[in-house]
Amino acid sequence: MKLEDFFRGLYSQTRLIDIDDRRVVVKCYSSSTSFKWYLISPAFRRYPYTSDPLERMNREINFFTFNWRDKIKVPNIIDFDVKTLCLYRNFIDGNEIVQKEQFRELGDALRYIHEKNFALGDTKIENFVYNEKISVIDAEQSIQTSNISYFAWDLLVLAFSMSYKFIKDPYLFYENYDAVLEGYALNKEIAKELLNFNNLPILTLIPFTHYNYFKKVVEKFL
Repeated sequence: MKLEDFFRGLYSQTRLIDIDDRRVVVKCYSSSTSFKWYLISPAFRRYPYTSDPLERMNREINFFTFNWRDKIKVPNIIDFDVKTLCLYRNFIDGNEIVQKEQFRELGDALRYIHEKNFALGDTKIENFVYNEKISVIDAEQSIQTSNISYFAWDLLVLAFSMSYKFIKDPYLFYENYDAVLEGYALNKEIAKELLNFNNLPILTLIPFTHYNYFKKVVEKFL
């Protein structure tokens, strides 16, 4: 398994079906792909990930049913089955986040999520789509917390994901991640946490040129 694929493959647990002319996403947490959480790299051990299917479903339900007051979009839960460990939710149509202003809005959305004492854990860029505002379409590793190390972790995993999205254009990675941190209104405390030595295992997975840009943009907020 490639390092950049540790957070991929989740959608193989999901399928899209049509019910009464309505598109419904069915996500089953006990599928074989859930074992990816047992195989995860030690670089990602600083966050309390869980591989337990019921716990992952509970975490996602908890996040999706929180009152986000239209600041971000989340799927509406239609039904769930604790026996089969499957969740039924509406399909959110949206586009890939590609524009600088959209990345700035993503940073603002993450700040809002953190202000509500949630951390997502799995902030790969594919877990967000854009349609007038940011939508969070996966939250199975989310937790309720006020721990800033977990807030910094969300920003770190996003940087890791974006570094491979823009693997061929390190400067574009720099510009867009800078927009994320500007939208987030990064403070000095979390900026220091991003560069914490304890995060070295995940930082070393970011390509060298991209890491230099990552460090450059974070240091702007110190």
